[in-house]
Amino acid sequence: MALQTNSPYRKHPKWHDYYERGIYMITLVVGNRDHILSELNMDAKNPDVILTETGKAVVSAWYEIAEIQKKYNRKVKMMHCVAMPDHFHGIIFIEERLDIKLGTIIQGFKSACTSRWRKINGITNSLETEKTVRHISVNKRIDFYQTQPRLNRPLFDPDYDDSILYKHGQLQNMIDYVKDNPRRAILRKLFPDLFRRVQKITIEGRNYSAFGNIFLLRMPHKEQVFFHRFEQSPENLKLPFSQRKKYEDTELFQKERADLLEHAKDGTVLVNPAISKGEQILKKDCFEQKLKMIQLQKTPVNNLWKPEKQRFEACVSGNLLILAPLDMSDMDGFNNVDKPSKYSEFHNINLLAEKITGFYGKMSLGKVV
Repeated sequence: MALQTNSPYRKHPKWHDYYERGIYMITLVVGNRDHILSELNMDAKNPDVILTETGKAVVSAWYEIAEIQKKYNRKVKMMHCVAMPDHFHGIIFIEERLDIKLGTIIQGFKSACTSRWRKINGITNSLETEKTVRHISVNKRIDFYQTQPRLNRPLFDPDYDDSILYKHGQLQNMIDYVKDNPRRAILRKLFPDLFRRVQKITIEGRNYSAFGNIFLLRMPHKEQVFFHRFEQSPENLKLPFSQRKKYEDTELFQKERADLLEHAKDGTVLVNPAISKGEQILKKDCFEQKLKMIQLQKTPVNNLWKPEKQRFEACVSGNLLILAPLDMSDMDGFNNVDKPSKYSEFHNINLLAEKITGFYGKMSLGKVV
């Protein structure tokens, strides 16, 4: 489906089978980003949303999907959802292969939400508008709606976003992410510096300083970026450094690079030390394509440290978290190479990237500055 250029949603991956069994986190954005589904209670200790009548109708419609689909012998389970002021998250489990695409189910849900929203606001003559747009293209439909009063337009923007659960063990993390939305939104409003600089984050016993969007650590899907300096065949590694083929010059690198970028476009956060040339290329790709990334670096993030403009802008937009381990010196050597060497530092920072990739537990924050 072609989307307008300013669409809030990512393109759905063409390679994924949307008839097949699977678990998805669905995100819908209210048209114009209108705050009409709920209000935040602004209590950081007991965060919650206060649903409007429209928000209640949307949540009710979400949980009714399973019974509606049951009438057509489709096994669908509705899981946790949250109606934020201007967007909606919900997790849906397709238990058996469908005879229709997931998108058809979501579109039915969106239409039901729009009908209930209009009814709440006393609009009962929208049938003619729906007849007008039923048989025209998506782009023409968008243009037509721009000429209409807000209540004659759909409640949500065209299309939707889906985050696909790929790995075992990540469902609870996905649920936690949805449940944690009110808290994150409240903290962004109450403590904007939380998203800029943190002097100390403790993750599984290791301390880091940070700059950027710390909630990337909580994203359901993270994947490590790791590339060697040289092509790894025995023949190549026997050659002097100056004669070795660089890994970034291989076809394998190009394939792995393309795969990582596809995953990132589908919502995966790339965890990247950006040490080797290949890793630096991926870092540049993330900046250019506005993809989410956690970057590890050796330079501490203290009160005086600032990222260059490109990384700063990525942090402000929420697409980057810079993590700097505070205690690299206590890490061991690697493969019998002493820890002060560049070789051991390279491998140790990649070991930390691996740990961050697999992190879904608790973290504690120190002073935010």
